[in-house]
Amino acid sequence: MKIKRLPLIFLMLLALIMINPNKTYAFTDMDKHWSVEYVDFLAEKNLVSGYEDGSFRPDNNITRAEYYRLINSLVGYNKSYAVSFSDVKKSDWFYDEVARGIKAGYIIPTTGNLNPNRYISRQEVVKILGLVYKLEEEPDKIKDFKDKNLIKEDTKGYVGTLVDLNIIQGFPDGNFKPDQEITRGEVSKIIYLTMDKFKDLKPSYLVDSEIKFGPRGLYE
Repeated sequence: MKIKRLPLIFLMLLALIMINPNKTYAFTDMDKHWSVEYVDFLAEKNLVSGYEDGSFRPDNNITRAEYYRLINSLVGYNKSYAVSFSDVKKSDWFYDEVARGIKAGYIIPTTGNLNPNRYISRQEVVKILGLVYKLEEEPDKIKDFKDKNLIKEDTKGYVGTLVDLNIIQGFPDGNFKPDQEITRGEVSKIIYLTMDKFKDLKPSYLVDSEIKFGPRGLYE
């Protein structure tokens, strides 16, 4: 009888090993969060970081400056351009990130405010990804969104592409909500899926000529 039970005991031990209850995560508050797979992957690549207490706070909204830092790390942007925004000072932690974004071409410099600490919107996230990956634009893919007219013209094609690839989705009410704020966990998922879909597509600098300035209130 004991011999017959050995295989069962073995399988139970194997199952416990596979479950691995002692698994550690990159951040202290991620073990039960839906975005843990994406956040842990990006943390291993040194693309995201947490807070001093060891948490990631995936349900917190992400700011423009935080997203710029993520994009710069993702692509490897390290060249910079003079910053003219009135609310970006050299003493700010994000000064270099903004300078790199301008040089890369996904931030248009102005003499107005950038509002770097403002939470970034869903359509801003998509537009920057579309630009740095130079994605083919598919504006017809947004035709089913009730609020498609609220998506900016220069962003519609990129939204359509990422929707078609199932990297981003709309909401159950049929809207895309382009101006809605987006969380750190949601951005982590989008970046993870974009990296997975475009393994062979290398992001690059967008501008090779003189950088042109935009209108003063561009980022208001």
